[in-house]
Amino acid sequence: MGDEPLEHHLDLLWGRGSATGRGRPARTTREQVVAAGLARADAGGLEELSMRALAADLGVGVMSLYTHVESRDGLVALMIDQAFAEVTDGLYPRAGEPWRAAAARQARTLWGFYARHPWILGQGSRLPMGPHVLAMEDAFYAPFLDIGLTAVESANAAIALRSLVTGLARDSTSEQDQSRRTGVGLYEYWSSINAVFWDRYFEQEHYPSMTRLWYEGGFEGDDVIAEEGILDRAVGAYLDGIATRVTRTGGPS
Repeated sequence: MGDEPLEHHLDLLWGRGSATGRGRPARTTREQVVAAGLARADAGGLEELSMRALAADLGVGVMSLYTHVESRDGLVALMIDQAFAEVTDGLYPRAGEPWRAAAARQARTLWGFYARHPWILGQGSRLPMGPHVLAMEDAFYAPFLDIGLTAVESANAAIALRSLVTGLARDSTSEQDQSRRTGVGLYEYWSSINAVFWDRYFEQEHYPSMTRLWYEGGFEGDDVIAEEGILDRAVGAYLDGIATRVTRTGGPS
């Protein structure tokens, strides 16, 4: 591991730092630079984001961008935090909204967010610690408070829900990329395998759990592999488990 300290861009994210002073006098604002960066990343991913390309989009010199941000990484941190500003105001539970309905709505909102900004999924669990990212995380804790869970259980429930949605969104984005690249959709892909695999290669005695589920009808219906509805199915199953724990503690249904 290198001796250089990690750069978290906290002063930049929280507005504690002044202009870098590195670049030429700016003809754009920081907000305009971040908005242009978001537009470019949403259209083509982070691989399409360079300071030179962004400067061309804005019609300014490259060095003028460094008046607002110290690096491309700092710009990406600002872009991610600003993107989350789209959803944070509406994430908190509404007055009188049951905890489960609020959590399910949050999951759908985050799913839609990642559909608009799939490049953010590449950041993994290392989102910048900016005010809007923090507000998103804070909102996800809210449905699991005061429903009979311990503090640790409430925190874990919220973190697991976000991780579930993020993982599903990452898989969905990957599948869409594969479909575009190969011209073969998910259902067509698995249908082509199923046509030869099960009779020629599958040996039931080696895979007893799968075999049992097959004979008991566990894999009947196209929805087993269909992407449509996968979020509601997965989140519903997860919240069923949380609801069971809540019921045992005498909390609200």
